[in-house]
Amino acid sequence: MKDEFSREFHEFWSQTAGRVRAFMFCTCENWTDADDMTQDCFLRALRAWGQYRAEASRKAWLWGIAKRTRADWFRRKQRQAAIVTEDVEALIKEVPNERKNDKIDLVWDAIKKLSREKMDVIHLKFTAGLSYAQIAEALGIPVGTVRSRLHRGLNEVKILIGEKENEA
Repeated sequence: MKDEFSREFHEFWSQTAGRVRAFMFCTCENWTDADDMTQDCFLRALRAWGQYRAEASRKAWLWGIAKRTRADWFRRKQRQAAIVTEDVEALIKEVPNERKNDKIDLVWDAIKKLSREKMDVIHLKFTAGLSYAQIAEALGIPVGTVRSRLHRGLNEVKILIGEKENEA
């Protein structure tokens, strides 16, 4: 029984870990933090493995855990930021701007300007590769809402990229 469980969880992990890690990276843009969040997500999944309901998609179940892990990470970061007394503006000015010209960065910069709801749907669709139904289940919203958020979000991204390219 234990070997069956280990094999099943390892197989699930190997199928999903890369996408969860990419999703977490899109959240924080730091591989170390993304690895920490991914590890935390899978530890939570491992602990809750027996609570999984078979009528739901296991991937959607995992994305629900990933979303909660990400929210907890942001709350922790906000608490830590309140303690830090350094001048954040001075730190931001030190970040090099060479990467800003890259087309991929332009797209992700535009995505970051979207509402959290639209950004989540875009990340789950393109970073995690989930279906509309799986996204709906993970976020607890209807499939139609997933489709409209994705459509509106992608339109906003196109507009933002066009505006940015016209500035150059």
